[in-house]
Amino acid sequence: MDDEKYFTLSGDNMPGNAGFYSSNTANTPWNVKLKSKQKFEPKVLVWLALSSKGISVPYIGTTHGPAIDSNLYVQKCLPKLLAFIRRYHADNNYIFWPDLASSHYPKTTITWLNEQNIHFVPKQVNPPNLPKAKPIEDFWSILADKVYHGGWLATTEQQLINRIKQ
Repeated sequence: MDDEKYFTLSGDNMPGNAGFYSSNTANTPWNVKLKSKQKFEPKVLVWLALSSKGISVPYIGTTHGPAIDSNLYVQKCLPKLLAFIRRYHADNNYIFWPDLASSHYPKTTITWLNEQNIHFVPKQVNPPNLPKAKPIEDFWSILADKVYHGGWLATTEQQLINRIKQ
């Protein structure tokens, strides 16, 4: 399976980081109460594949749009998936289970997967929203906790990338 996660500079995509708490809201500064947010805040995309046999080399890069597109997915992520399959699943005893992200099933992606003879779950039988069946969701949670531990915030994309790589 593979998945991607976005990390923002502010960390407000983490549960519990989007609001504020105060015992006296009258004394809370306005810049805390009414903190503005950029529509498409700069973010770092982390993609990886995993199986019971190991974890792929991740793709880590910046993105400014709402989500990964199929071109980036095919050009940057899927070659890492292919290397992962060749390393850990050379016996061909696997099935690749992508999630239902829009970049995972367009014609360009399907064509690439077929050209590389990658066995994958067809979209029509791929169940939506099964986080408990996907251990990669636990991985993302642990990684995000480590990245933003202690209220850490990045001021640049490179700082965030370096923190993720730690």
